[in-house]
Amino acid sequence: MSKSRKEERQSETAGQPRRDRPALGSSKDVNELEDSPARVTGEEEEGMATFQVPLYHGVLIHQREIRGKPVREYLSRDQFLSQIRWMKERDCTLLTLQECRERALRGDIPPRTICLTFDDGKKSHLDLVAPVLQEAGVRGTFFIITEWLGRPNFLKPADLKRLSDMGMEIGSHSVSHPFMTTLSDEALWKEARESKEYLEDLIAQPVESYSYPYGDVNDKVREAVARAGYTVGCGAWRGSNTSDADWLVLNRWGIHDTTGLQGLKRIVEEGTPSLLERGADFLKRSVGMRPYVRWREHFLKKAGE
Repeated sequence: MSKSRKEERQSETAGQPRRDRPALGSSKDVNELEDSPARVTGEEEEGMATFQVPLYHGVLIHQREIRGKPVREYLSRDQFLSQIRWMKERDCTLLTLQECRERALRGDIPPRTICLTFDDGKKSHLDLVAPVLQEAGVRGTFFIITEWLGRPNFLKPADLKRLSDMGMEIGSHSVSHPFMTTLSDEALWKEARESKEYLEDLIAQPVESYSYPYGDVNDKVREAVARAGYTVGCGAWRGSNTSDADWLVLNRWGIHDTTGLQGLKRIVEEGTPSLLERGADFLKRSVGMRPYVRWREHFLKKAGE
């Protein structure tokens, strides 16, 4: 990075809260976490590798499969397959979150590293997503809401065991998908620790990655997740991550039916949010995560989605 570019970045971030970067897996507080935007771009920081964490929800074959659900959170199987093929053709390295963290500890994160993540534990994750990943020879990280197992269109406990046996990493997405920042200490512990224990008993594998419901996280929530035994946590800010990131508050990119290959290319090759994504993150910072989510749900309902 040139000296002039450094000066530009210093000017852009002057007066803004910054996010501390503790050692990997440490439980150090994050300063002003709820107000911190994602500021790392796809440019390689000096001496640091970057990686991207796309967030997927559901995959479908027929539109009728998601009646009453937010359509834009779903991709068709063909869309998803084309994105995986594009990443493979571009020589991207696709890792689970724990694989990526282990390689960061060794200092050997490859260029164009991508960690595919999938939230909620939908049935399509086993029926459609996992076979595509297996065929491509890659794995992903699947975050499970334990109380939702067995609901219509969601995985059953036996399905989740099959997903794990296919080599996929299983992480927790809480017990009941609440806004974590609104919870008492006791409730926080339940959402973090009890979900971890349940999943580990079910799949007989360590569960060390956590996805904060709605991306709703502050210092208190982060600390509860760290105490519960997690080493990786995913938030809701968009942007790249560096190898020295706070691994308990990683940035992620929401992938929707409107993202397309051009949007994916921007994420992988540039690591910069679009104008619309910047606006959404600004709203999250301005009004808080819970009001933002409620406003978004209302807007999508009015828009017919």
